[in-house]
Amino acid sequence: MAKNQGIVRLRGSIDGVTYTEGVNGKLSRSRTSLNKAKMDANPKFHRLRLMQEELASYSRYGALMRSGVRGELARIKPFRGVQRLNKHLNALKNEDTVNRMGQRTVSEGLRSARGVNMLMDFDFYGKTKVSSLIEKKFSIDLATGEAQILGFNPFLDLIAPVTATHVSIKSLFMGLDFREGLVSTTRSPEVYLPIADVRADLILQPDGLPATTAAIYYLVQIIFITEMNGFREIDSMDSAALTIIEIQV
Repeated sequence: MAKNQGIVRLRGSIDGVTYTEGVNGKLSRSRTSLNKAKMDANPKFHRLRLMQEELASYSRYGALMRSGVRGELARIKPFRGVQRLNKHLNALKNEDTVNRMGQRTVSEGLRSARGVNMLMDFDFYGKTKVSSLIEKKFSIDLATGEAQILGFNPFLDLIAPVTATHVSIKSLFMGLDFREGLVSTTRSPEVYLPIADVRADLILQPDGLPATTAAIYYLVQIIFITEMNGFREIDSMDSAALTIIEIQV
């Protein structure tokens, strides 16, 4: 895809070339003469057709994952969310050692430890992650969904923006069944704490278990807040995290 470096700003399509502008700058893209009918009829494109089938599969998996955290993504706009997640899922489906090319899936790739590690620590917001914001690690009971940090001190254990006065922390317990196209998410109540030198146990308990458990994702959301005159404002979008911290398949 070409990049437009000129000073003239163009939007829309002109003579088969579409001009857009995004986080990567001004882009221009021309329409190819290749279409689905030509690809289906030409044996030279067999490998490409197989790759497209896998693309459609892992894209659907990513859409299911995002639907499970739809409310959290509406609150904080992700940075290149679809592209980053699909890049991880594309690499993950390559860990499928059972199915032939064109039929490899994310679900099968997750059966290996290497595949699980590819999604561990993935952050849906994309600017930071929980492990970069909290010095201590969560202890998780996957049977109940409870996560805890004993003796948590927001002032000492958090890497917070200097202007933040409070922090909001909650957990999500997401179950996903790709074969059935189902996703179910339970959430813990928000723990809202002042960023003060006070030590106490941090316990996050989701309100039940997800309805589907083919694959379980445990996530933690951290948002820093500035509180003034009784009003709460998100302090920094770039410091917000929504991170996968545990996976069970």
